[in-house]
Amino acid sequence: MSSGQVSTRSRIVKAAQTLIERGDGALSMGRIAREAGLSRQTLYLTFADKAQLFIAVLRFADGERGIVDEQARIRAAPNGREALLAIVDMQARLSPAYQRLADAFELLRRQDVAAEAAWQDRRRDHLEGCRVVAARLAADGSLRSGIGVDTAADVIWGMTSSTVWNDLVVQRGWSADVYREHLGGMLLRSLTVDSRQAD
Repeated sequence: MSSGQVSTRSRIVKAAQTLIERGDGALSMGRIAREAGLSRQTLYLTFADKAQLFIAVLRFADGERGIVDEQARIRAAPNGREALLAIVDMQARLSPAYQRLADAFELLRRQDVAAEAAWQDRRRDHLEGCRVVAARLAADGSLRSGIGVDTAADVIWGMTSSTVWNDLVVQRGWSADVYREHLGGMLLRSLTVDSRQAD
């Protein structure tokens, strides 16, 4: 891929992100092309449809926040319990920088099926990360008896969602430290046993 193609793709993604964060409602491809200073044809040659473009916007935003490095840190945790706490810590530290875009998508996805598809793609990625952590809990013997990997993944996924973070931190005024302490502790108590004590 040439630097010109990368530049065009980047212009389109940043233009779409700007319009989404502005919160003006449903977006047409033409409007996004105008914001990027490109033709609709150029936009469609780069992104086949709005869903692909919105997925790229969310992945770009995740890249800016260092999500790939964070996921590597979670995978490198010494055990499942530490990996679980690392997911909570990631949300506590990185969610503030993502709030504006997440809030905008929350509104946009109710009006635009492409935005909804992109948001669900991102949620599936988060669920997969939670499933990896739940599987580690099971593998190291710290997943509480009677709770399966899928159920544990669903609980982690739901409790570490941007919606829950927004409700607790933005709406209820929790600090990042309080969020980290209470959410991490609650997930550990409800989903895990200390494998050293289980023997």
